[in-house]
Amino acid sequence: MATEQEYLDYLQKNVSWLERLGDELSGADERLDYAVRQLLAIQEQILQLKISPETIAKLDRLTALIEELKEAGFAMPVRTEQITFQQILAPLQGVRLVSNVPIDGKITSITLHFPLGCAALVDIAFGYMTRQIVPSQGFIALDNATPVFPASEIVKRDEQAWCIMRNADAMNPHAPSVIVTIEGD
Repeated sequence: MATEQEYLDYLQKNVSWLERLGDELSGADERLDYAVRQLLAIQEQILQLKISPETIAKLDRLTALIEELKEAGFAMPVRTEQITFQQILAPLQGVRLVSNVPIDGKITSITLHFPLGCAALVDIAFGYMTRQIVPSQGFIALDNATPVFPASEIVKRDEQAWCIMRNADAMNPHAPSVIVTIEGD
């Protein structure tokens, strides 16, 4: 019986470099065949969708443009979420509403809605954690208005956003609301 070294010497003398390469690549042809079959299946699906080569070229250009914009710092948010604070306030009632932030990201806008009849008797303040954002201090009181305030406040998932709503009208209930838009991951 031959030793391992004798066997390796025999193989080196009698097996060509091409055969040795074939042994090293054994199985690669099966993997390549599989990949080709997958690509052909994808191509068939694209053809069934009747996507023209021009459309594919436009999609390629659009993809390249999106990548250029990302490199320049203009990236679309992965996800947009909203927090809505809404409450029917009885006469002379005030509330502090709290909601956990749903995603890591940035508050991009805060929309306050004062329905018709609030007559500046309903006031609102919005904040995040310990910081008041809209207005920066005090409250806003309007009538029949829906101002949108742009913002750029970085927020973390599960931290608290809050809203204080107060109805100073002694006669009528009112239903103000606040919508906070968050863009992030």
